[in-house]
Amino acid sequence: MEPDLFCFFLSGEKKEVLPGSELWELPLSGKNTGFSSDTPSERKLQDAVITIGDYFLASCRFLSENNFSILKAGLEVVCKRSVLTGQIDRIVVFLEKHGAFYHPLKIQVVVHGFPECCFVLNGAVSKSGLSLLENEYKIISRLNKTHYVQRHLPMVFGVDVITTDKGRIGFFLGEWFDGYKEFHATQDHGIRQVVIWESDGKCHYISEVAAFPIYQEISRILTCYYDIETFDQIFPWHHAAGDFIVRQEAGKVHVRLISVRGYSPLTEFGADEKDKQEHILPSLLLFFLNLLLRMRLDRLNGTGQTVMLGKNMIKPVVEGFLHALDEKSAVCGFGNLRLIFIAFFQQFSLEQVMGIMENILESYQSNSEEIALIKENFESHCRTLHVIFSGF
Repeated sequence: MEPDLFCFFLSGEKKEVLPGSELWELPLSGKNTGFSSDTPSERKLQDAVITIGDYFLASCRFLSENNFSILKAGLEVVCKRSVLTGQIDRIVVFLEKHGAFYHPLKIQVVVHGFPECCFVLNGAVSKSGLSLLENEYKIISRLNKTHYVQRHLPMVFGVDVITTDKGRIGFFLGEWFDGYKEFHATQDHGIRQVVIWESDGKCHYISEVAAFPIYQEISRILTCYYDIETFDQIFPWHHAAGDFIVRQEAGKVHVRLISVRGYSPLTEFGADEKDKQEHILPSLLLFFLNLLLRMRLDRLNGTGQTVMLGKNMIKPVVEGFLHALDEKSAVCGFGNLRLIFIAFFQQFSLEQVMGIMENILESYQSNSEEIALIKENFESHCRTLHVIFSGF
């Protein structure tokens, strides 16, 4: 590590974390949100041996290896011109938070003659996190190439695993979405709201109704990445995992997806071309119904009690889905997908819709709390959806 180049902070703290300090020696740990597949013993082992200081030093090794090649690749994109190593004046590393799989860092780079540049450095120390990290980097890279017209994912610039005397630490460098915030369902005195977390620790509260555009845009984004012909889709995802972030600007909502843990078909239709053609609409229906259920699930403040957003959230989700079909219609060559899908859905009675939804629910690998909540709201969910499509 070059001592004059790097400095380290915990997010929200003004005091620098120095080597040998109490904070430097603290174990790298975070609250388990229930999304990690590691065993408690694996988490305990990792947290016991790798300290915050170890993690900071590993991030320095990653950023500086091969003459800062990965960092300079990112800087070239952001600065829109090549950056020499000697032009890098300062690299400030902020430990942002502890997630289920990653411990993300904000990397602030001061380059001589350029505005300050920021990146996200996603890092993992657990077995499951390391496995996910390399796979996620590949998926995001691929999706950015195939969905370059409307890109909702961060650009990514490089991935590597650093071997230390305390274990392996993996990182990938990506685009930092400036001004975007994490958000979750929350509740105060029985009133359900949506909280947007500010970077300074403050919270901005909006009603569920005011949050409709956020969820509509999430629905549109996930449908945009759904492949009509191969049935590939982004999954798993969850609001509680903080997979989506939002920026509100001049009355408009901007949403980005920052994590892709998987991209493959969830349906088991035949693999040959003719069979796939016949199952385009049934597969799209299953994607839509699954999307609709999961769009309503969150945990209070991201880690608390599982909740289901109000049924008035269904219509914005439907609108986001149909909007994405409009966009696909222009490039897929299958005609007006909005009208085709609406007509297809309208063939089903309420009882048939409920039957399909029951089959979807049987295949859920969600926790028992989520399943119980879905069952509690199941009939009203299906009725509301059926009424919406009956009105088209």
